[in-house]
Amino acid sequence: MAKRNYIREYLDEIEAKLEKIYNEQGDVIDKAARMIADHIKTGKVLYVFGSGGHSNMMAEEMFHRAGGLACVSPVFADSVRIPHVPLGERCAGLAPYILDFYGIKEGDLLLLVNGYGINPITIETALQCQERKVNVIAVTSTDYAEKLPRDFAGRHPSGKNLHELVDTVIYTYMEYGDALIQMDGVASKVGSYSTFGNAFICNSLVLKACELLVEDGIEPPIINSINVIGGLEKNQALYAKYRPLIRWL
Repeated sequence: MAKRNYIREYLDEIEAKLEKIYNEQGDVIDKAARMIADHIKTGKVLYVFGSGGHSNMMAEEMFHRAGGLACVSPVFADSVRIPHVPLGERCAGLAPYILDFYGIKEGDLLLLVNGYGINPITIETALQCQERKVNVIAVTSTDYAEKLPRDFAGRHPSGKNLHELVDTVIYTYMEYGDALIQMDGVASKVGSYSTFGNAFICNSLVLKACELLVEDGIEPPIINSINVIGGLEKNQALYAKYRPLIRWL
């Protein structure tokens, strides 16, 4: 019997899921990108909150990123980020304070990324945004939401799911358990997927929003790498425009 090539299997699985996103989520990605483009035209920033330990990486991925939008305001909450409190995403009552800290209010636009779509901080954020009339684009999966009991300990007390609370939802197709490869001799699956799906969607939104802005006759506010000649200088005007609006810039 030929020896399995686990890395090849892993690559094939990731490619298949990204193709599925491209083929099946294109319309909603276009819709979400239109929301982002129209929001940028008003001079406002796009808030990005990865409301879970590893989902949090998407706020970092989209912030001050070469080839990314300069008008992204990352929502960082230490109690949610992995280096601090790994179970912070299960802490109830934080969302209002997080949104208040960043001044997120009516008419703002929030990209809310959470693979599981069930934890307290995610659900509270979605509910708070409904109350505050904040527009939300959600990036999530339904596999956990459909398979975990409504009284699962990691859920928000309401038992609600993110994809049920937001009108614009882009699905990552993350499977229950996240990992993709059932390796011989290992009880649990190996090789996580969620970051690939999240990052592909988030960067696809940037690409499509830029395309739409160009079609509307507007040059997208794109950050340049500071490690190329002239990159830092090109960014100066963007810094001047968005620094008053972005806490961490």
